[in-house]
Amino acid sequence: MIAFHVLDALDVASLTRLANLVETGLVAPPFTALGLQGHVPRVHVSPLLSFLSDLDSKNERPAQIAVILRAFAAGKASDLDLSKIIDVVVSGPDATSTARETGVVMRQLFTEAESRILAVGFAVHQGRSVFRTLAERLDSEDGLEVTLCLDVRRVPGSTSIDRQIAGRFARNFVEHEWPGQRLPRVYFDPRSLTDHGAGRSALHSKCVVIDGNRALVTSANFTEAAQERNMELGLLVRTPEIASQIEEHFDSLIRDGYLERLPLTK
Repeated sequence: MIAFHVLDALDVASLTRLANLVETGLVAPPFTALGLQGHVPRVHVSPLLSFLSDLDSKNERPAQIAVILRAFAAGKASDLDLSKIIDVVVSGPDATSTARETGVVMRQLFTEAESRILAVGFAVHQGRSVFRTLAERLDSEDGLEVTLCLDVRRVPGSTSIDRQIAGRFARNFVEHEWPGQRLPRVYFDPRSLTDHGAGRSALHSKCVVIDGNRALVTSANFTEAAQERNMELGLLVRTPEIASQIEEHFDSLIRDGYLERLPLTK
C-alpha cells in the first residue's frame, strides 16, 4: 500500500516545489536520497523516497506523480487557516490583545519543550534574567537538549587571537549570563572573529525552535530590553514543516562546520 500520509508532513510550498522538480525531470526515477536532499528537509527525505519509489514501482509516470503532489498541495492550501498556526508576537509600549508579548511567548516555549530547544540570537545581555526559565528546565530535565547559536564579536581594534576572544566570551557567558548549573551547547560563526573587514560576518538570526514543531522567528535579541521594551516584531509558527526546516538549516551549519562549538566549563 502506498503511504500517501507521508505527504501530510510537507507544506504547500514543498509539495509544489517537488511537483515542479518531478515534472521538469530535475528529480526523476530511479529516485534517490541524494536527489531529494536540498529540496525537502532532511527529516523527510527517507519517507518521501519510499513514497516516490512506490509510485515508480506502480509504473506511475513523472507527470502523474507531479499531479498527485499538486493535488495534495491544493488540498492543504484550501484547508489552511493561518489564524490557527501563526501568531503575531511583539515587544514594546503598544502590545495589545491582538498580539502576544515576546518575553511571555519565549518563556512559554521554553516551558513547553519536551526534548530539544534551538535558540539563535545576535546579542545577549542580562542573560540571567532572559535565560532563567530555560536554565531551570535544563537543570530539571535530564533528557532535554538545549543548543544556542550566538554571535561572538571581535571588538574593533582588538589584536587578540581568535581563541582568546572566544575564550573570554565563553567565560563571560558562564559567569555572568547563564543562570543554571547544567550548561547548554553553544555554537558560533568563526568568521565573525576575522580581523579582515571584508571577510567578517555576523550571526544575525533570531529564532527559537521547540521540538522541531514550533518556531518563533523574531527581531528580538536575548536581552531584557528587546523582549520587554524595544519595538520588536516576530511570528510564532506552529507547523512542523516550517519549524523543522529552520532547525535543519542550523543543524546542517553545525554538521558542515560553518558553526563551531564554543567550549564551556564551570
